[in-house]
Amino acid sequence: MRVLLIGPSPNEKILPALRRDHILADCLPRPEQTQTGFPENLYDVVVLFSDTDAALPVRLRMVREDGVSVPILVVAPRSSARDRIRALDAGADDFLTEPFLIAELLARVRALGRRGRILQPRLLRAGDLTLDRGHFLLSGRAGEVRLSSKELQLAELFLLHPGQILPRDTLRQKVWGCDTEARYNNIEVYLSLLRRKLRAVDSVVQIQAERGVGYYLEVQPNHMQA
Repeated sequence: MRVLLIGPSPNEKILPALRRDHILADCLPRPEQTQTGFPENLYDVVVLFSDTDAALPVRLRMVREDGVSVPILVVAPRSSARDRIRALDAGADDFLTEPFLIAELLARVRALGRRGRILQPRLLRAGDLTLDRGHFLLSGRAGEVRLSSKELQLAELFLLHPGQILPRDTLRQKVWGCDTEARYNNIEVYLSLLRRKLRAVDSVVQIQAERGVGYYLEVQPNHMQA
């Protein structure tokens, strides 16, 4: 499962807890950043943190109007029933009031994720390549291999945008998210590992580099999906 955390920096215990629960997380400091392009199929749940109840309806409508249709969990300070109703009417799917138990946050994220996955494809395909996001499996003509979490995230990005050049900054933000310690050489390492696995399944699909710009997934025309 993968979640997008939007809003002020979340509790420092949240990110490690998500990782322990095998939940991948990206961060956006401000809701308006969804306007730069929201990869709809990449996230199972959005967690929207708000420091003021009054701004919640506006922020929720902003996120929904930017094309976000996956389930949204709102996390906000102590609120009245009226505030919670307004948030739910504005587009929230669930509401969690601070202070809260990390275990409860995780449980609500998992529950919303199960609901959201009904509407989202588990399998992504490009050419002769199939990615099973639920089981971390990459399949080609010669069988299948298991991916690590970072390899899975990279593969998702490329299969969601076949032929589109993805800048290194985009890869770093989408795959490493809130991890500010991530370095560019990490990208090269994981791209090398992913390319090796593409060869292991004997796929004609390749990850190519556009010098000085980024990387893209090359699918031979006679192997394009209909």
